[in-house]
Amino acid sequence: MSPFGISRLAPVRALGFLIGFFIGLTNIVTRCFSVCFSGCFSGGIPKNVRVIYSFALILMVTIPTLPVSADIFLLTNGGSLEGNIVREIGDLVSIRTLDGKIVTIDKNEIKKVTTSSTPLDEYNERSAKLKVDDVQAHESLALWCSDKGLKTQASVHWKRVITLSPDHLAARKALGYVWIGGDWYLAGSTEAVARKKEMDNTPAESVPTIPEKLPLPDWERLDRENTPDLPPGSPDAQVIVVVADEKLGRKKVESSGLKFQLNRMGGKVRFSPGKEEGAASVLKVKLRCYFVRQQDFYGAPIANIYQGEAQLELLERNAEGKLVRVHTGKVKMPFSAGVGRSQETALNYTYYKTLEAVASRVSRWSWLKKRGTKVLAEPEK
Repeated sequence: MSPFGISRLAPVRALGFLIGFFIGLTNIVTRCFSVCFSGCFSGGIPKNVRVIYSFALILMVTIPTLPVSADIFLLTNGGSLEGNIVREIGDLVSIRTLDGKIVTIDKNEIKKVTTSSTPLDEYNERSAKLKVDDVQAHESLALWCSDKGLKTQASVHWKRVITLSPDHLAARKALGYVWIGGDWYLAGSTEAVARKKEMDNTPAESVPTIPEKLPLPDWERLDRENTPDLPPGSPDAQVIVVVADEKLGRKKVESSGLKFQLNRMGGKVRFSPGKEEGAASVLKVKLRCYFVRQQDFYGAPIANIYQGEAQLELLERNAEGKLVRVHTGKVKMPFSAGVGRSQETALNYTYYKTLEAVASRVSRWSWLKKRGTKVLAEPEK
């Protein structure tokens, strides 16, 4: 222990590194000796030396990371630091604080060192009991860490939250994300700036108006025995697995019409939702319908602009078993609605028309035409 009683692991760390140093030195000497007296070590370095060397490496790696309680360093200026000593050189002491930062100070600045239970100790106890897939538990611990000043640990749990729940608002805000045009972007990132610029530069041209009486989507006409406009399936149809990511605003689509719209093109293909693992052909669709902006006339709101947007990618598995890109495409469908129209209604209509545009675009791909599909008309605006 140092004269200041600062680091409880300093002697153990020093011993570990000292052993490693001498064993490493022994290894170098042994190699030099082997070169000079190769006849004596024809079988290589003796086993006992290898064992000792391995033990020293383990000691060097594990001992410095043994879990300990943090110390509280009371400073002569009235302040304090909480953490652990990571290095002592002469009169300088480097302390790793609770938020992971390294602070180096002179030993003379340390008035007193005490050991007590710290937020880091309590965090270790709490995190050890945490279930990996419990969103609420991770959220609670992240909030607790933020309140205790454990920024690094809070970030770890917020990231776990958005892994389990990608649209978790509190987690996204805590990690510095912003919602732009149907997706989350890290504030200030190149992608966020580019997306914001794209949204701001959306032309103020006249866009189709959402009608007062909305057509009911065909796939939701539950009172009909047969859905209209859907051609009969071919018995030898090739299955194309559809992997879709669809959102209306920030909510996932509950009743998707993508399968219906795609299967309208008929031919010797059949679109079916599923996973890409093992699939011979895959159609990936990322679809977003979102509010763009409000249109004003001399300061008075006159309309809201909504947009449907989709990114499309058709993949086929080759002879080597890898999925390769066959076709790609993008779709954009802007619409205007009166300010009195509910956002939910406007987004539903935008979604309905965007699906028609997606199916129309896909039906024009040569890969599908070769399989007897018909070209679908673009949606009426």
